Amino acid sequence: MTMTVAAAPKSRLRALPQFVRYASTYPDPPALLRALRAGPLAHRHMVAGFLWLVSDGTHLVSIAQVGWKREMVERYSIIPLELDLPAAHTVLDDRVTIDRADSFGEVYLSALDESLLGETFEDLDAASVIAAPVRHAGMCIGALGLVTSAPWEDDEDGRSLLDCLSHLLGLWAAHPSTTTLDSQAPLAQREWSLAFTPRQKQVLGLAGEGLSNTDIARRLVISTSSVKQDLQHTMRALRTHSRQGAYERAKDIGLLS
Repeated sequence: MTMTVAAAPKSRLRALPQFVRYASTYPDPPALLRALRAGPLAHRHMVAGFLWLVSDGTHLVSIAQVGWKREMVERYSIIPLELDLPAAHTVLDDRVTIDRADSFGEVYLSALDESLLGETFEDLDAASVIAAPVRHAGMCIGALGLVTSAPWEDDEDGRSLLDCLSHLLGLWAAHPSTTTLDSQAPLAQREWSLAFTPRQKQVLGLAGEGLSNTDIARRLVISTSSVKQDLQHTMRALRTHSRQGAYERAKDIGLLS
């Protein structure tokens, strides 16, 4: 299959034709994202990025990352679509979002990650955070997350570039020659992930209602040690030492309905 993308202003797309040819060889996801940073997004000062695909209609799962430290990868490799984050909004609303890096941590997740994001973006000398849909066959199948060291210009050239990349990445991701699924780690593997399992959400919800570990274990027909492990994970991920605090924070950011 030959990849074709809509025409866009030549003056600012520069390395896009070479990137299209490279994508047509169906490289692995990390190589593609590195080529994107070095190619068509170099003049837009891309310094870091994620490439996510929708999994089971409930989560975004990262298939490639570039420029991030380990805690950011563990934290944002798997994003539940109910979270208040631009990547989730991009998929659900099929639209591009552009945010200032200096206020990003204050605006999203009820400022839960303000410190982590502030330190990370300072290290990257970040100016803008962009999330763009990955589209195929009229559907949004994923998201491209970008951080740039210069303010992103939301002009015709910028919109055309993101639209081209949206469809190009969709063609690449959906092609049978592309290997993406091997990169999708199980939801519970990442220590700092907010992608809680259904049981972890149940345990946290019951703890928030005031049930003891023993009562929760009886209700869910699991061991008390399993209850403790689930609560420890959710409290750690939600950055609190309190069961009730974890419950309230999970509600605040949309993890518990």
